[in-house]
Parts: sequence; structure tokens; C-alpha cells
Amino acid sequence: MEQKSALTVQATEFAEAIEAEGKIENLLKAKGFADCMVYYDVEKIDVILRAEDLLEEQVTQIRDIILEETDVKVQDISIVPIQ
Repeated sequence: MEQKSALTVQATEFAEAIEAEGKIENLLKAKGFADCMVYYDVEKIDVILRAEDLLEEQVTQIRDIILEETDVKVQDISIVPIQ
């Protein structure tokens, strides 16, 4: 019974993570980051986006979106620009 309960919690967390990834990607695209991927595993978030360089205000904007949509701490957010 405990194993089933633990699996149910894991499945719920996984579904919520997938939903949050999509929402964050859509919000980032709305802010002008056309090519981006978000990986969310409940404890950390990785954002990969096509950009040569990011301005500090863009990084702040990305972090604000993530913090608004998740419970991840700032230090657990990774933003990686690629060319």
C-alpha cells in the first residue's frame, strides 16, 4: 500500500512538472524567447534558449516567470543560452 501511495505521489509530481514546463515555455515565448526548452524535476529547473548573450534584465525576467510558476529556489534555476 505504501509503495502504491509513493508511486501516486511521484506520478502526480511528474504530471505537474510537465504542465509547468509547458506553461513556462509558453510564457517565455510570449516574452520573445522563441526557441526555448524547459526541464523541471521538482527540485530544479534548467532553461535552454537560443541566444548569443542574455542581458541581466532578461535573466531576471526568466527567473521571475519560473519563481511565479514553481516553488523552485533561485539557486536551483539554471539558464543556458546557446547559439
